[in-house]
Amino acid sequence: MMKINVTKVAENPQATRNLRAFQLIWLTQLIARVGNGMTAFGLGVFVYQETGQTTPGALIMLAAFLPGLLLAPLAGVLVDRFDRRLMMILSDTLSAIGLVALLGAFHLGFREVWVICACVAFSSVFEALLDPAYRATVTDLLTPEQYARASGMTQLAAAAQYLISPAVAGLVMVQFGINAVLMIDVATMVTTVSFTVIVWRTIKAEPKPVEQGFWEDFRSGLAYFARNRGIVVLMLLVTLMTFCMGFLQTLLTPMMLDLADEQTLGLVRSVAAIGMVVASLAIGVFNMGNNHIRYLAIALAFGGVVVIGLGMTTDVVLIGAATFLFFMVLPPLNTSVEVLTRSWIPNETQGKIWGLMGLVSQLGFLAAYCIAGPLADNVFNPLLRPGGALVDGLGGIIGVGQSRGIGLMFGLVGILLILIAVVTPRVRAIRVLEDNLKEQLATSRGTGVHEGETVEDLRVEV
Repeated sequence: MMKINVTKVAENPQATRNLRAFQLIWLTQLIARVGNGMTAFGLGVFVYQETGQTTPGALIMLAAFLPGLLLAPLAGVLVDRFDRRLMMILSDTLSAIGLVALLGAFHLGFREVWVICACVAFSSVFEALLDPAYRATVTDLLTPEQYARASGMTQLAAAAQYLISPAVAGLVMVQFGINAVLMIDVATMVTTVSFTVIVWRTIKAEPKPVEQGFWEDFRSGLAYFARNRGIVVLMLLVTLMTFCMGFLQTLLTPMMLDLADEQTLGLVRSVAAIGMVVASLAIGVFNMGNNHIRYLAIALAFGGVVVIGLGMTTDVVLIGAATFLFFMVLPPLNTSVEVLTRSWIPNETQGKIWGLMGLVSQLGFLAAYCIAGPLADNVFNPLLRPGGALVDGLGGIIGVGQSRGIGLMFGLVGILLILIAVVTPRVRAIRVLEDNLKEQLATSRGTGVHEGETVEDLRVEV
């Protein structure tokens, strides 16, 4: 039998404190994402200007991504065994050491790509704790009715990484260089840890009984994940989505830097992120309803069309408009995936399952980071440079130039997104997840909670 965890929160002081605690945690993540986004943008620009190649930037993104990805399932086990807020504090504190080391290396004149990779990889090891701890904390503090709004707020915090960070980092890079960007990121992490400590001291987590060893706990989470076909199938589709988005994340910077300078790149990214802010605010204020599969299909199809248009133009204004529209579809896309999966997972296994889902779904980014740079440098860009094999054909549509092969790659990515949009609503295992969510919400709304109760966990057999 599959058990569904339905949480009904009555009007009580504890529920209010939980909501305020979530809001404070959300604020800390917003601050952290601004700093992280500045560093990511700054390092991308710095390395491309130093080397003139796409591949080194992709290697740094891979170094920042791979350790945390591989360790996510193990981090999820720790999150379920210990205080989740404490895990967030440790994650931010220890990952800051890598930034401080990179700052010291730059000060001493060590600016090689391998030095940057080593420092960001060190930070990534400890950042593995953050995502499962944060996602599980949302389930700890909120009710199913609040999940979509919470996800909208989370997307808004993520939008700040793209809205505020590139513009600020671009200005700081021009005036003060990469060292100043890293120092600002360290300062934001100190602020984040301080706020999270306040929440940790204010709302104490219940001690978690440890009934089995670490590896037994890991295997139980793996078994739960494997036997829930809906989650597995949805995560495989998300892997295809992240594969497409990994290309955009890796290749937009070199394409733009061949058309404009870093300040223009930062401005375009910030303006584009306004789309993400608008969509996130709409979700946070108005909620999204329950037809999440429909939202997934629409967002993917629209995003695919936009990415095709992005690849066909060299006009900076049109590129900014296209990225604005693409970022606008990300919040409903991410919210739908998160709500469908969160409502299915029992709270006591949230950390383990989020860690495993992070590993599976983010493999798409990993694959894209590995191949996007080499494909652009060695295959697609040469095809559309003067004298290239496709100049006389596609060159008349996409254009001819140093990085127009990236435009062709964006067109292929857009086509793949449209194909995923067509397939998703037709997968029965994913439709079961949405049916479960609707049943859970109906049960939650129809269940009375007596006055004086705080939080009542209901188990519904299906």
